[in-house]
Amino acid sequence: MALTKIGYDIGNESLRNNCFSFLQEHYQKHPDRVCMKWVNTKNKLWFDYNPFSRTLQHDPFTYKNIYDMVVHVAAGYKKLGIEKGDSALVYVPMIPWLYAGMFAFQMLGVKCIFLDSFARADQLGYVADLCKPKAWLSGERGFGMGKGQPALEAIPIKINMGPCTKTWTARFEELLETPEVAEPIPVKQEHTALITFTTGSSGTPKGADRSHRFLAAQHYAISACLPYEESDLDLPVFPIFSLNNLAAGVTTILPAINVAEPADNDAYILFTQIKGEGITSLTLNPSLLNGLNKYCIEKGETLPGLRRVAAGGAAVSRDVVEEFTRIAPNAELVVMFGSTEAEPMAHISGKEMLAQRSVTEDDPELVDAGVNVGHFADGLQFKFIKIVRGPIEIASDEQWAGLEVPRGSVGELLVAGEHVCRVYFNNPEAFRTSKIRDHNDIVWHRTGDLGRLDERGNVWIVGRIHNVIEREGKYLFPVQAEVVLKRQPYTRLAAYLGVPDNKLGEKTVCVVAPKDTADIKNGKLCTEREAEIRRVMGKNGIPVDQVIFHPDIPMDLRHRSKVEYGILRNELKNAGLL
Repeated sequence: MALTKIGYDIGNESLRNNCFSFLQEHYQKHPDRVCMKWVNTKNKLWFDYNPFSRTLQHDPFTYKNIYDMVVHVAAGYKKLGIEKGDSALVYVPMIPWLYAGMFAFQMLGVKCIFLDSFARADQLGYVADLCKPKAWLSGERGFGMGKGQPALEAIPIKINMGPCTKTWTARFEELLETPEVAEPIPVKQEHTALITFTTGSSGTPKGADRSHRFLAAQHYAISACLPYEESDLDLPVFPIFSLNNLAAGVTTILPAINVAEPADNDAYILFTQIKGEGITSLTLNPSLLNGLNKYCIEKGETLPGLRRVAAGGAAVSRDVVEEFTRIAPNAELVVMFGSTEAEPMAHISGKEMLAQRSVTEDDPELVDAGVNVGHFADGLQFKFIKIVRGPIEIASDEQWAGLEVPRGSVGELLVAGEHVCRVYFNNPEAFRTSKIRDHNDIVWHRTGDLGRLDERGNVWIVGRIHNVIEREGKYLFPVQAEVVLKRQPYTRLAAYLGVPDNKLGEKTVCVVAPKDTADIKNGKLCTEREAEIRRVMGKNGIPVDQVIFHPDIPMDLRHRSKVEYGILRNELKNAGLL
């Protein structure tokens, strides 16, 4: 009898439902295959202090190495009293032991709460108060952030990973030496395996409740969009994509950059890893992809060994795609569109994007009204609805009909399907505002993304519902305007936002952070540039009520690719510029 697909043993508590089964299968099939490589702290410091270095020494871990760590650490967890149904907060950067620690929790049926390494103390405290974890896996830096946060201080079991100056409940390094080995725990499909939090750009971060079934479905969906070859060496900058690689049996090269704290030499470090390790595939955010493009073009370098690059986390413009074709002539670029709750939603290859006619071909100063993110992923249901700021309840087909926009019109994108997260952990209000459970018991996720479907079935994203500008009764969207602004040769970052106005409802403001901040003090230069911005924006039919040159524009911490409009608006108000 064929084995049940992992995560799909319906109605039963089963070992096949436990996501640990992915790792266990690869360990049994090829224990000596390298599953992960990383640059340890000593080798990274040596590289950093030798600016003419051309190589980065990587340490390998086989599937047997990782499997052995997981089963012994899990046995150590059990000795500490951690058991099925408990929850554990994980606050560790992208290092091999992060994944050993997470899998050890999951194999025991423990709910693993994961926060990116850039999370602030108040965010950690909020998550701890919401989830009430029994254990906390972190370094001393994390525990230090917990001071003054009652929910963090109240966590009974604190497991330190890395250098230690104080006494905690346990040390991860000692748990690795646990002589016993743990056995995986049977779970039901919808048993929570992982809770990950949104960045909170549109409000309080929400905890996506990822069950073992959901993680398996997400893995199968990603694999359908991004099929790997057995010989691939993949470098992902997203921690969750490393989990997918472990499930897929793909060798992962962990990035030697601090994703939480971007640095000027990040592109050079990634370039060095790609060349030195013979990396064949990458998963990058648009900011890092753009940085890699710029570095290679400036240095006259190419990356002929790359087979594929996947870019996700924010929209990728045609300009970035065109630059990429110059630096990686043999690689396929796949632009992924998704979110914490639904990854992937759609995807498009760079070749497909460039092959489709653009208004730029008629006039280089014109920009398409949105970014093409391609076709929907297989098995995904979708709808485009009218812009509604607030909860929506659906009790009939007639209500849907009155809410949906005509095909080709801009509306908020809703999705449903196997790899769409159905619930938020312990947060019914988030469900009310971000989900719709209709009369057919289908749970639709409100993405907050505004877009339209063209005649070829491609999805065009034009902005976010909380960033849409309503000027004189007409909706305006940021994406097209920001591409126009970014094309100006002096622009480093740009934003197009709405500000309340008594006459217009909202006025439009173009904010440009120049490459050279000294330019801001040059009144004549700013006047000339503002006139040019107004001319080009007018040519694209985009109204401009105010232009501001500003030293910097706050971007989201996770992808460094999305403008934090609320923060920017407050900064400009406090500076007396609005």
